[in-house]
Amino acid sequence: MKIRKLAALAAVGLASVALLAACSSKGSSTSSTKSQTITVATSADSNPYEYTNSKGQLQGFEIDLLKKIDADLPQYNFKFTTTQDSSILLALDGGHAQIAANNFGKTPERETKYLFTYPELEGVNAIFSSTKNPITTVAGLFGKTTEIPTGSNYGAIMEAWNKSNSSKQIKISYSQNSLTDRLQEISTGKIDFLFADKKAAENLLKEHSITGVTDKIPTDLKTYPQFKTYSYFILPSNQKTLQAAMNKELKKFAQDGTLKSLSEKYFGDNQVPEASQYN
Repeated sequence: MKIRKLAALAAVGLASVALLAACSSKGSSTSSTKSQTITVATSADSNPYEYTNSKGQLQGFEIDLLKKIDADLPQYNFKFTTTQDSSILLALDGGHAQIAANNFGKTPERETKYLFTYPELEGVNAIFSSTKNPITTVAGLFGKTTEIPTGSNYGAIMEAWNKSNSSKQIKISYSQNSLTDRLQEISTGKIDFLFADKKAAENLLKEHSITGVTDKIPTDLKTYPQFKTYSYFILPSNQKTLQAAMNKELKKFAQDGTLKSLSEKYFGDNQVPEASQYN
């Protein structure tokens, strides 16, 4: 009887060891497939793309979209960090972030240095000008003054236009002033116009109580397709695997209505790019 009891106890002990070994093996397996942390750099000052809500939480079209992408990619774990507009791409350059999100467009300079995802949104841009001298067409910009940040996609559009149209020049000055400051310059008469994202600039006009400025989507935009824009996420040149994973999600979201739903939520309209943009 005593021998039987000892045998039973030995069996229990062996089972316990086996169970512990299995648990240890499972823990090791889980550790080996740990997700990679991806830092998203944004400004949180471009409503409705990204902004801080009344609870101090980061919110917006691009924030919601990135969270949906993250939810579908178990190999990654996105975390968000905020900085000034001018420092976002510097965060990529310094290896401090792997995704830049701030309603970015393409420029020739950026395309030689960074990777771009598929477009997340087709831009709805407007001409912002003085209520005393409103400008409603692209043709009305010729001979007028504007101010743009160095290296911006809007600047690239106008620079390309000036290069090809010597008799229809747009007078460009450069600065690193914020969009809010440049809208103020229209109000004070320092510049004639800005070509900017309609919703984002309108929100800034309201938020900062800027008066004397009106906006209009150009009525002749189809005549000047060079002024059409898209928004993208930007990645460092060494993040091709991440780019491919994000592109797969963006294409899926364009097809299943996710992008349309987010666009309507934040912009009140369907701004999903045409299907040819996802090839």
